[in-house]
Amino acid sequence: MISKSSEQRICGTGCDVHFDDLTRHLYATDASIYQIEPLGVAFPASPEQASAVIKAAADENISITPRGAGTSLVGNAIGEGLIVDFSRHNRKIENLNIDKGSIRVGAGVVLDQLNTFLKPHGLCFGPDVATSSRATIGGMIANNSSGARVPVYGTTADHVLSTETVLADGRIVTIGPTHESLRDEQDKIENLVRAHAADMAERWPPGLLKRWPGYGIERFSRTPNNLNEILAGSEGTLAAIFSAELKISPLPREKGLGLIFFGSVTDAMQATVQLLDLKPAAIEHIDRPLLNQTKGQLHFQAARDLLELDAQPCEAILLVEFYDNVDERLSILESRNLGLRTKVCRDTNEMNLVWSVRKAGLSLLTGCVGPKKPVAFIEDAAVRPAQLPDYVRGLQSIMKSLGLEASYYGHAASGLLHVRPVLDLHTAADLKKFRLVADQTSALVRQFKGSLSAEHGVGIARTEYMRDQLGDALLKVMREIKQTFDPKNIFNPGKIFGFAYKIDNHLRNNFVRPIDLPFEPRLAFAFKDLSFIGNLEQCNGCGGCRKDTPVMCPTFVATGDEVMSTRGRANIIRRSLELEANGYDPLKSAELDAALSNCLSCKGCTPECPSNVNLALLKAEMLHARWKRDGLPLRERLFSNVDLLGRIGCTVPWLSNLIVDLAPVRAIMEKTLGISAKRSLPHYARERFDRWFAKNPKRNGVERSRGKVILWDDTFVRYHEPNIGIAAVKVLQVLGFDVELLKNRRCCGRPAFSQGNLDAAAESARHNVDLLQQTNGETAIIFLEPSCWSMFGDDYRELKIANAEQIASRCFLFEKFVDDLLEREPDALRFKERDTSVAIHAHCHAKSLTNPAFMSRLIERLPGRRATLLETGCCGMAGAFGALTEKYQLSKQVAADMLHKIDNQQPDVVVASGTSCRHQIVDLSERWPKHMAEVLADAIA
Repeated sequence: MISKSSEQRICGTGCDVHFDDLTRHLYATDASIYQIEPLGVAFPASPEQASAVIKAAADENISITPRGAGTSLVGNAIGEGLIVDFSRHNRKIENLNIDKGSIRVGAGVVLDQLNTFLKPHGLCFGPDVATSSRATIGGMIANNSSGARVPVYGTTADHVLSTETVLADGRIVTIGPTHESLRDEQDKIENLVRAHAADMAERWPPGLLKRWPGYGIERFSRTPNNLNEILAGSEGTLAAIFSAELKISPLPREKGLGLIFFGSVTDAMQATVQLLDLKPAAIEHIDRPLLNQTKGQLHFQAARDLLELDAQPCEAILLVEFYDNVDERLSILESRNLGLRTKVCRDTNEMNLVWSVRKAGLSLLTGCVGPKKPVAFIEDAAVRPAQLPDYVRGLQSIMKSLGLEASYYGHAASGLLHVRPVLDLHTAADLKKFRLVADQTSALVRQFKGSLSAEHGVGIARTEYMRDQLGDALLKVMREIKQTFDPKNIFNPGKIFGFAYKIDNHLRNNFVRPIDLPFEPRLAFAFKDLSFIGNLEQCNGCGGCRKDTPVMCPTFVATGDEVMSTRGRANIIRRSLELEANGYDPLKSAELDAALSNCLSCKGCTPECPSNVNLALLKAEMLHARWKRDGLPLRERLFSNVDLLGRIGCTVPWLSNLIVDLAPVRAIMEKTLGISAKRSLPHYARERFDRWFAKNPKRNGVERSRGKVILWDDTFVRYHEPNIGIAAVKVLQVLGFDVELLKNRRCCGRPAFSQGNLDAAAESARHNVDLLQQTNGETAIIFLEPSCWSMFGDDYRELKIANAEQIASRCFLFEKFVDDLLEREPDALRFKERDTSVAIHAHCHAKSLTNPAFMSRLIERLPGRRATLLETGCCGMAGAFGALTEKYQLSKQVAADMLHKIDNQQPDVVVASGTSCRHQIVDLSERWPKHMAEVLADAIA
């Protein structure tokens, strides 16, 4: 632990620094298999703050580990001293100079953020790592990252003009060929490197397209006036990068993608060599283990259909991309008749679908069911492209001798495959194989005079192999460079050439000490894991939940706090369960509350995380275990029973509405129940929907009958918004359906489920399923509220309700049911023509189970309507969440993105089919959104 005096000195620097347990747990891991808990974490917002906190730590002899998004696969973003997180604040993009082809960016700028900024100018930052949605520029420089298109763009170091860095003594210096800083250090390093030219030539013969391990001395030997060549790839062991001036490139004028399907990985490797003469921008390899992981994945189904994986399975695919002269080169590719079959993509959307599979590779693979996972530890060794077939044969021989399966995918054009052996690191036997594979792969790479860490760095995983890879002479050069920059060994000590780290040390705690649950899990985790621990361990730390796009994870997008991400929450749950000792309560702690209480249960993580971490289920399970032990609190009991409140409120609706609007009543509710007085409460209907329905004719004079449908009148339609139910009945009756309601139905159970009151949710579920089992098994059940639909379609299975699967197959979201019918029979409804713009905000739970693109298509079936499906995530209301006093501000923060996008569109109509979504929009804007049913009913001619 850090001493009080050291903590006070570091906190006195003016930089935001945290030494609490929550923060330390969150930053103990990255995307690697390693875990080291730091003393604390700093979040500098300026170079001066970074300087002050780094100098203070150095003066206290506390090590520094600079960190970006924490996506390292080798452990170079974790350490036992002070983590300095440059990703939270340093997001500024400035000084775009199109004539010079340059731009200045903060170290925390995310690659996708930068390229979104540059795209309107016809420009991009070339190196394109697969983690582009969260990888920071500072981390890319520190790793000298590259990606798929190295034949065109090279590595990150090729695009760095200058860097603003902070040294261990606190100096802020700008490094680059046009700057005079660190000239003495530059001269010293130049003499060192020149003296070892022969060693470099022997160890590192030409032809390798990726990077060599350690400091870029081979690059520096060619451009000795540029210390950025040394800094790029230094993994935070020399200095901290605060900002950088970068070269930018024109976007390619055209792109084309050829897909070649193979019966074996060996055939694909040989074909790679045969295609190099076409000078492709990229050749990426995907194999069957990775492709198999896309089965059943909503976000990858369109890609599977495009690739025809079910109809024409294969063992491997090469993605061959061309820039310029695309038609000619694709024609040559087709004429070579390689592999089993060839497919050509020229459409941008099709190409993006294919690339989405490739970019999700790591998380897709580690998302496999069970404790055995494809492990990243030899995944970025590279050889010269022409050597790839022989190198892969060597790897296959290693795997065969140990009885291991492995996945081989990645950058074939660059001679680098991400090879991931399937191992269970919980077992001693596989830990031994883990070590043997690492040792033998290091020796194999040395035979080919390749690079053992050609993309992801040395970190913890490969430090012990650097002597074999570099030799004593070059290792000595690296040490002297480290001494020149960082004489007190403050920055990321032990990495690259130290002896403190072994590949099988500092493994994540759950590998060393398997987690024992202090409760009996209630849920099935039916999608694929079939266990609480299995789903929790799906989180590999890749950081996909940190992306700026709004669906996953909306609270992280709003705040930038690591604990608000799916990864952060999973880490805290895991850590809480690991600490069950010495009076620590794994079900109730400040750290666990910080993680779980701010989760919206929006289900965005379920489809968006390629590993399918389901935080909504993990949260519900943990809360359920707590309530089973400690009893359900009054507020949670109240929120679990909104259907009962609806029945009571509708008894005398005028009085109920008067009461819920009275300021003194709201003040009491805020004080006793924590329901914010700033938040409006829904009014009760003068006439309940089910009673309106009972008094109105079941048919609407339509000659043709399509049979019966059951309309699920959810709590809010029944007691608060009967107008939506009335509109839906109109649409369904005009379509020719006999509409029925389910008598004696109970609430779907969503409110109880979201509170962790799983026994009550299961009781409602069993009742509803039993009722529906008594109806015609072919009768469709139509849902107006997406969260109710997802309860029937998804969560009843999780509650292990008998016959839930059969009922789920009959359940349809209202919009989808109508759109599917109109797709088959476009003239089934006639609509009035109106010149109207419509913006659609899709509910999170709808997105978790279906692609919402059909919603805009449905609107545009109405003559004259122009539809925009907003790229929005959770509205931030999330049932009861946004009503709570302590969550009101966070709810508004999450909603800001949605409201901004609505304002930008300035639509005539806003469609939001979720009750919570409409509530949030009404509360926080001047708009009055409609349900899709209302829009359709109003448009019927």
